[in-house]
Amino acid sequence: MTTQQVNPMVQNMNARAMLLGTGVDMVKRLQPVTASAMGQTMRITLERMGITTGVMLNFTIPVNITATATASEFAPYNLVGSIKYTDFAGVNRVLTSGYGLHVLNCMRGHKFLNNSHKLGEFLTSVETGVDTNILSLPTAISTANIQFSMYVPLAYDAANDLRGAVLSQTITGDHTVTIELPSAFVGADTFVSPYSAGTVALQAGQSISVEAYQMYIMPQNGVNDLPLLDLSTIYGIEGNVNDSSNITSGQSKYINWVNQRSILSTLHVFNNGGSGTLNGTDVSQITLMGNSNTNLREMSPKFVRNQMRYAMGADFASGVYYIGSRTKPIQTQLYGNVQTRFDVVTANSGAYFNNQFESFYLAGTPLPGVIQ
Repeated sequence: MTTQQVNPMVQNMNARAMLLGTGVDMVKRLQPVTASAMGQTMRITLERMGITTGVMLNFTIPVNITATATASEFAPYNLVGSIKYTDFAGVNRVLTSGYGLHVLNCMRGHKFLNNSHKLGEFLTSVETGVDTNILSLPTAISTANIQFSMYVPLAYDAANDLRGAVLSQTITGDHTVTIELPSAFVGADTFVSPYSAGTVALQAGQSISVEAYQMYIMPQNGVNDLPLLDLSTIYGIEGNVNDSSNITSGQSKYINWVNQRSILSTLHVFNNGGSGTLNGTDVSQITLMGNSNTNLREMSPKFVRNQMRYAMGADFASGVYYIGSRTKPIQTQLYGNVQTRFDVVTANSGAYFNNQFESFYLAGTPLPGVIQ
């Protein structure tokens, strides 16, 4: 009698469908964590239960504005200087900037979750009794709260595709979310500072507070029905690396992509001396290259920004360039050296790129040159 082997992909798809169909979607409200000053680090220890698909964070920052402030085009999300999710094995599955994660979440859902560049449209309404504590970025002289939310995705799609979900039903180890705050409310670099002018301070005797909501699926049919391939895949968001090298007027700047990954999207923020440049006139062409000699996509800044507008129906801040490949991920192990080339027209003092890569890779996959 011949035993027929089950295709692991088919087995995983069946287990995924079973888990999504029978598992209970649950939310655990965690105790808030606080910080007493800007520049501090906050760490949230998540619960060990179920299969974690994501974490929602609600921020409340009480401020005292004593001179009228000017909000940064990247605010309020740049109040998260860095955000990191570390799993039980110590792998940083998410490590990026707050603004980068905000852009990715918008592009994932093809909608502005909170359009920080048009706050008034979200805070005014012809209706009465509309809530004002979901998104708030005060600028007038007052004592008020900055409030916003941020989602940390761990599963690629918690409703349909569980690649990246974390099996957190264990009795040992910890998995955490770590948040680093910028050093000050006001500064010249608008990507880093939430306000570019004014006098803003934390209210005396008050603390910055973050409340976390852990979203997870509780299996109902035992461990044999778990989609093990999904749970062995890491959905990685790797970013917040500033690159200021070789940025010169009239020269090309090359940004290397992460190797050994299936790249779903890339985000480049060109901060040209404190802010982005309106209409992208500081760049003449953006080229996606493979193996250093194959031009996969040749695009103007206007083309890239127009593609982003088609996807969103609105615009992000100047200097933000999102290159999507979600329907056909780019396999960097096949193309070898994958790069984005920016043909820079004008480079101001202090210019840098902040880069982010969204990808899939198998847990335990070593990077090139690393012996496991």
